[in-house]
Amino acid sequence: MNNKNIIVFFFIIMHILCVNIYAVEISSPSAIVICSESGRVLYDKNSNEQRKMASLTKIMTAILLVENCKMDEEITIDKKACYIGGSEAGIKPNEIMTAENLLYAMLLPSGNDAALAIAYHIGGNIENFATMMNRKAQMLGLEDTQFKNPHGLDTDGHYTSAHSLALLTRYALSYDKIKEVVSTNEKVVNFGSFNKTLRNTNSLLRTYSKADGVKTGFTNGANRCLVASASQDDLKLIAVVLGSETSQARFNDAVTILEDTFSKYKLYDISNFLNIYVNIPVIKGNIKNYVKTYTDTKKVALTDEEYSKIYVSQNFIDKIEAPLSKGTYIGTYTVSLGDETLYTKDIYLEEDIVKLTPIDYLISILKNMFNKLEYI
Repeated sequence: MNNKNIIVFFFIIMHILCVNIYAVEISSPSAIVICSESGRVLYDKNSNEQRKMASLTKIMTAILLVENCKMDEEITIDKKACYIGGSEAGIKPNEIMTAENLLYAMLLPSGNDAALAIAYHIGGNIENFATMMNRKAQMLGLEDTQFKNPHGLDTDGHYTSAHSLALLTRYALSYDKIKEVVSTNEKVVNFGSFNKTLRNTNSLLRTYSKADGVKTGFTNGANRCLVASASQDDLKLIAVVLGSETSQARFNDAVTILEDTFSKYKLYDISNFLNIYVNIPVIKGNIKNYVKTYTDTKKVALTDEEYSKIYVSQNFIDKIEAPLSKGTYIGTYTVSLGDETLYTKDIYLEEDIVKLTPIDYLISILKNMFNKLEYI
C-alpha cells in the first residue's frame, strides 16, 4: 500500500470512529429534537419524511379546543362521538362535560371518543373541523401536514412529519392549560353523571424524571409514535419519535435522543448580539443622517463551541436619497452560525424623509449667515 492509499485509509477509519463516537443510534425511522425556546433543531433523523401520526393528531385538536372554548364551557356529548373504536375514554351519549374535562379525557387515555366530541361541538361535523385543523396548520407554516379527522385513526391523506409535529407541539405548549394537562400523570375527571380516574398513556412521566409531557400514539399504519417534552435546568426540549416497532422502543429512543441533547447543549442568551445601530447618510433630505438603535432578546440552545462561532452581518443601503417614505425597506440585520440563521430582522424607515426645496436651502443659508453675525 503506497503512502497515498495509507492516508486515504487513515481518514476513512477516522471518519468511522467519529461517526461511532458522535452519532446517536435509535431504531425509530423518523425522529427529531428541538429547543422549545427557539425552535432550533438539535437532533434530526429523517424528520421531514411524511408519515402517519396516529393520536399525535390530538395535539392539534387540543389547540382548537383551547382557542375556541372556555374551559368551563359545558359540552353535550353527541352520540355520534361514542363507541368509535381504538382507544376510548368512555364518554357517554348526552352526558354534559366541561371543555376542560374533555381535554383530559382526550389527552390522558387518548380518547378517540373525546376528540370526536370536541370536533362535533366546535366544527359541527368532521369535515368542517378538519378544515379548521388544516387552516391552523397553514397559519403555523406546517406545509407537509394534512388532517382528515380529529383523532388520528388511519385515513388516506392524513399525514405530517416529525419536524412539523415538533413545531405544532411547541405552539401547543404556549397554552398553560395544554401544558398542565399533558404533564398530568393521573386525574379523577367528571364525565357528567359519573367520575372516572384517567391515567396518562405517556409512561415517561413515571419513568423519566425530566419528562413533563406530551402524547403517545399508535395505529397499524403509523406504528408506535411519541411526542415527549423534557426539561433540565432552564433548557426545555421537545422530542418526536415516529414509526417505532414497539411501545418500549419509542420511549427508549426518546430518552436516548433527549439525554444526548441535554449532554451537548445549554440555553444561551444571545441578546448581546442583538444591539442594532443604524446610521445612514441622507442626501438632499430634511436630516443629515438617519440614526436608529434597536435591541431585542433571544435565547437559543447551543453548544459551547457553537456559541464561540456566532457572527453578525448587516446589509443596509449605503445612502438615503430623499424623498423616501416611511415603511421603506432599508436593510437586514442577521445573527448566524455557519449557514444557519439564528436571528434576522428587516429594518424599515420609521419616518418620512422629505426632500429639501430651494426655499429650504435659502432659509438654511440665511440661518448660517445670522449665526455668523452673532459672533462678530
